[in-house]
Amino acid sequence: MLALVWSAYSVGAQNGTFLTQDFGAQYHLAEITAHGAIPLVDFEHGWNAGSFWVSAVLYAIASGSPTIWYFLWGRLLGAGLGAVLAAAIGLRLRLHPAVMVAVALGVLLLATPLHIKYTICLLWVFVLLPTGRLESRPRLAAAARVLLPALVFWQYVELAVLLTGASGLFELFARRGAPWRTRILSCVQLAGGFVLGLVVEAAAYKVLWGLSFADFNRQVILGQTATHEGSQYAVWNFFDLPTESGRYFILALYPFALLLPFVPLVWQRISDSTRLIALAGLVLVVVPIRRVDNPHTTTVSALVLLAVVLVVAELCRPPLVEPDSRGTSESVSKPTRSLIALPLAGAGVLWAAATLWIGFGLQSMAGAVLLVALAVAGAVAGGAFLRGATAAVSAGALVVLGGVPALASVDHLDDMRRDAKSFQVTDAITRWAGPEYERCSGGTREALVMPNYLQLYDTLDITNPTPYYLFHYDFAQYEDVLVPQLEDGSIPVIIETMPLHTPQPWLTDAIHADYVPCSIVRIEKQATTVTIWTHKSRGTIDQRDLTIRQGEAIPTPKG
Repeated sequence: MLALVWSAYSVGAQNGTFLTQDFGAQYHLAEITAHGAIPLVDFEHGWNAGSFWVSAVLYAIASGSPTIWYFLWGRLLGAGLGAVLAAAIGLRLRLHPAVMVAVALGVLLLATPLHIKYTICLLWVFVLLPTGRLESRPRLAAAARVLLPALVFWQYVELAVLLTGASGLFELFARRGAPWRTRILSCVQLAGGFVLGLVVEAAAYKVLWGLSFADFNRQVILGQTATHEGSQYAVWNFFDLPTESGRYFILALYPFALLLPFVPLVWQRISDSTRLIALAGLVLVVVPIRRVDNPHTTTVSALVLLAVVLVVAELCRPPLVEPDSRGTSESVSKPTRSLIALPLAGAGVLWAAATLWIGFGLQSMAGAVLLVALAVAGAVAGGAFLRGATAAVSAGALVVLGGVPALASVDHLDDMRRDAKSFQVTDAITRWAGPEYERCSGGTREALVMPNYLQLYDTLDITNPTPYYLFHYDFAQYEDVLVPQLEDGSIPVIIETMPLHTPQPWLTDAIHADYVPCSIVRIEKQATTVTIWTHKSRGTIDQRDLTIRQGEAIPTPKG
């Protein structure tokens, strides 16, 4: 009930802007599917045929209303269902009710799936958790491992690939108490389910709609990857978090939370179920690495949040002794005192630092792959070979992982302090460039400030002779209006405070053709250069180039 109420409360009316964004694209595809179109796949986002049909059903229920459709598709089946699934996972694992409530509220309010796509991740681990009825009924478990990848493939290609891979890693490297034959058979079943989904979909399109396999391939398999060559994988700058973000701390905590279960000592103590959830969250790291921002981080953070809560809950219990794949007992290694504890901690530091630096710093899809490989290798190798050294190595790793959110938060506070003083730049421009404006303007109070520090209109007591203020990426739509004004002198003075964020060659060419730089003021303390352009119709003027250094204006040295 809480999830339903929050889903309704947190959705707003969807306007025309909504229809031009990603959500609007999905709404449009839902609409055309509801009217009989048969879309195949949007490879960039992983949407596949089945997801369009689900969206079309929701479109019909909403009677075409984008607001109601988004409530159903985004909030109810995203945040709402995500919270319910998180609580259901807790119920299956027999968590304390207080822990279950904390997990559900965390998914609902903090690590919130944006829409239905990312609730599939929680559904995946809920079905495949190696506990309870599924483990006691091998045939049911085998059917789940085959059918689940096939069904998810029809919904979301991207998630089918990643989650199948995560379950395969779990079977091969993380599952205890099962012989190798069983593990390999489980991997075969998972891969077979993925292939089953692909083959059944290809056959359905061939039989029902006459689509050739070559066309199907271009839409769903290899052909679509050609459109993805230009994808940008961002460098995750831990110490440059956006100060305007209300949830900036998610970006700071995410790398720490993602890798915490893979610290060797932690990996030994957690259950198989937690290992599966941690691996599922790990392979989805490609989503926030590709787009470093809160929305893309929160879409995949529900699994990570769930894994961390389970880790903390299990670390508070006495260590468990579980049979390993050879039938012997695997227990947490007891720490031993050693003179080489410091070098061992250094090894943990190197592992954690390399995993963070390579995984989050490599601007390539290879970064995400290496991140997964290093995390799994550290966890598995640590548990297998470190024994008494586990505690020391893990301590070093935790220092690095914990240092990321700590230092990022300190840096964030410094950013806020600096941003709070942003008016100092405007004040400095007013103080040092203001007299130059008075000299260059000849008394006119009309000038165009571009592209920033619009407070100068007030501090210099000037007005904008045009209706345009924001020099955004599509500013060229005003070219036909502004160029004549630039040519005839209707804009007598231009105060340029910095280069344009988005290049506008037509604008800069017109300025250089019809204006002269009356004054250039270089303010060293604020690292700001202000150019005051005056229209050529004013005739010959005295041009000056000044540098403001240590509170004094001096002529800029030549060369």
